Amino acid sequence: MSVYTPVSAAELAAFLSDYPVGECVGFAGIQAGIENSNFFVSTTTGEYVLTLFEQHRPDALHYFLALLQHWAAAGIPVPAPLANRHGEVLGTLNAKPAALVARLPGTHPQQTTPAQCAAIGAMLARMHLAARDFPLHRASDRDHRWRMQMAHTVLPQLDAADAELLRAEIAFQQTIAFAELPQGTIHADLFRDNVLFDAEKLSGVLDVYFACNDCLLYDLAVVVNDWCCQADGSLDETRLQACVSHYQALRPWEPQEQQAWPALLRTAALRFWLSRLYEQHNPRPGELTLQKNPLEFRQKLQHRIAAMTPEAVHVNARRLLCPLPVIRVQQAIENLPAGTCVTAVCTDPGALHDIPAWARIHGHCVLETRTEGREYTIVLQTGGQP
Repeated sequence: MSVYTPVSAAELAAFLSDYPVGECVGFAGIQAGIENSNFFVSTTTGEYVLTLFEQHRPDALHYFLALLQHWAAAGIPVPAPLANRHGEVLGTLNAKPAALVARLPGTHPQQTTPAQCAAIGAMLARMHLAARDFPLHRASDRDHRWRMQMAHTVLPQLDAADAELLRAEIAFQQTIAFAELPQGTIHADLFRDNVLFDAEKLSGVLDVYFACNDCLLYDLAVVVNDWCCQADGSLDETRLQACVSHYQALRPWEPQEQQAWPALLRTAALRFWLSRLYEQHNPRPGELTLQKNPLEFRQKLQHRIAAMTPEAVHVNARRLLCPLPVIRVQQAIENLPAGTCVTAVCTDPGALHDIPAWARIHGHCVLETRTEGREYTIVLQTGGQP
């Protein structure tokens, strides 16, 4: 992941002297992710990954390392931590807790295939089932309460369109009965850059440092939102079905999960939009820091919202002058249920201001405005604001 705490060759050699891994012959910082400092380490006995934990307390780290050992014992291809000469899997380097694990073979998938999506769906189900007898419990640090608190933290830093979308989603998220959904130990961050494939075989599941007890279905939603998307953030049906069906073949959904699935896809998109927004506005210093673009998950959230809304309504307001475009939209929206997507196409440039202004006054959410030649498109969601 990003390197926030640099390590010198002498410091690394002193750390490795406590492990039965031979002499260090090379190391390099890993520029990916945003949470911890990670390094590839080569020694005379093999290849390893060193992690310096930047935020977690020792009790949480013992949970993560125990979970890695538990999953490894169940046949899940995770990098189990190495014990040092004192029998401890958690050491200290540059005043930071640190762990050393074997480097697993393979590379991260870039453009995922249906076969890869099927493999990760089945693997996630195996992980959920294998963790049923894991004795430790850890509350999520990115749960509903965190998401609501983070939303209110970033709201003052957003432009009007982002703030409007976020306020609407805050209101929707309050309607989800998370506690009624099946719970268990989840990975919570199983993106493509946390999975390895060696040829066609899934060879590694990495980075369990968001693992916790939470909704099992939320874990699958995180996977789908990264693995099964088109470039614009919409879901690819073939990859989606491959992932979900192979998960369900091992752990069938409960009826309440089937009903909650579209909402959980929104929850997962919101979580990563929020964390990326916060990192963008509050960057942390580091030697090799990587910030991910919030726009990716904003687009995914918009697509998940649109998938849940009633059938879209299109309003043709071409060749109408102010105030007629607003009146035409008002007439079209009358008596529509909340959450309906309304797209208005106008030729009066004033409509780009007038329709959004009217919509906000009347509690509707402006999802998008765009200009294409001499036509102006405004996309609304009815009843969008709390």
